[in-house]
Amino acid sequence: MKHSFIITIYMLVAGIATVFAQRQTAPVDSTLLQENPALDRLLQLQSDLSDFVFKDEERLLHRNASFRFLPSIRRTPGYGFSFGLGGAVSFYTDKTDLRLRRSEVPLAVSVAFTKPFSYQIACEPTFYFAGNALRLSATISYRDWLEYYFGVGYKTCHNPQYEKKRYTYESALTRFKPSLQFRMGNDYLYGGIVAEVWHEQVNNPEQFVAADTHFRQLTGNTSRHSATGTGAGLNITYDSRDVPNDAYRGTLLSAETMLYTTALGGNTRYGTLTVDYRQYVRLRGRKQVLAWNITSNNVFGNNVPFMRYATIGGLNNFRGYYNYQYRDKSMLTAQVEYRYWLQVNSQWGVLLNRFGFAVWAGSGAIGTNPVRYEALLPQAGAGVRFALRDRLNFRFDVAHNPIDHDTMWYISFSESF
Repeated sequence: MKHSFIITIYMLVAGIATVFAQRQTAPVDSTLLQENPALDRLLQLQSDLSDFVFKDEERLLHRNASFRFLPSIRRTPGYGFSFGLGGAVSFYTDKTDLRLRRSEVPLAVSVAFTKPFSYQIACEPTFYFAGNALRLSATISYRDWLEYYFGVGYKTCHNPQYEKKRYTYESALTRFKPSLQFRMGNDYLYGGIVAEVWHEQVNNPEQFVAADTHFRQLTGNTSRHSATGTGAGLNITYDSRDVPNDAYRGTLLSAETMLYTTALGGNTRYGTLTVDYRQYVRLRGRKQVLAWNITSNNVFGNNVPFMRYATIGGLNNFRGYYNYQYRDKSMLTAQVEYRYWLQVNSQWGVLLNRFGFAVWAGSGAIGTNPVRYEALLPQAGAGVRFALRDRLNFRFDVAHNPIDHDTMWYISFSESF
């Protein structure tokens, strides 16, 4: 197990070296959009609305704001379907600065028709100032959602039964996490400070959850369990991806450390360290991409609420396992994915070139600390893609893990990483 950890860390260090050796990436590839004009009319309403609100000719000449829809549909094992609708306004904080990146304020609402009814509201604005020298971002959200919990540790979480009347609880989570970052001599490298305030109320725990030791450690009484976290820390981000939601080239490397303490008003004391490394390489051909991802999430301390433990599994975090299936103080994952789009030169190309596929494989591990892991968690899968427009994909994925012998399928927008 230690050897696998050393190999993964070596890959991470190699990726960091690659980051600083890269030059500025090429402009966004929009050939798919240009070569498939017929189906782009499906989103014409979006452009019409933006033109009506912001006046198209003024937007082009004076760099005014623009608007776009953010539709959402998801299907995950154990949770079923959820639907969402939102929008994003993008604009320049200084219209006279031609180097300045667009700021964006997205707002999304998602609902799941489970019992009980679940919903969440999220806003993740990003603002650029002073010629991109200063970036201000935040995560603001409220979620009232049905969640599964199988305990902590490999033996407890292994081969679970998804019984709502035994393993679920209702989570009401409010979260505010602002970040102030400064450019560090490179157009893609930012570092700064981050703070977070969160409060989570756990209601109606079912039989297994209510009897679990980690659940009973929550601050509160026996009928209403809740915890509040207040923390601050440092983060650093290098992001040269051409399009974050569907990158063809570039690198993302982010690291963040946080300390949550009662001195800032919360009732929990623990620390976190997270690292996320992603790289994308365009292969031969117009639409072939090789992507890989290494993540490490860790919590430290003896007063960690079970909801804040590191987890493996879910739609965007190791699709071979159920959402938050494995949970412990440290987790490490590594996966590689190959993505290919059809390239048909015929009258059917307008439609067929909208389709692509992806195959991936990887392995993860959970443990009590970053150098001690209990077991390997391999997984692999394949999926189909359909481009609603350039860099806006509808995906259908099927994944399998040989540890629990589970095969599951997902529906969503955008890539998993």
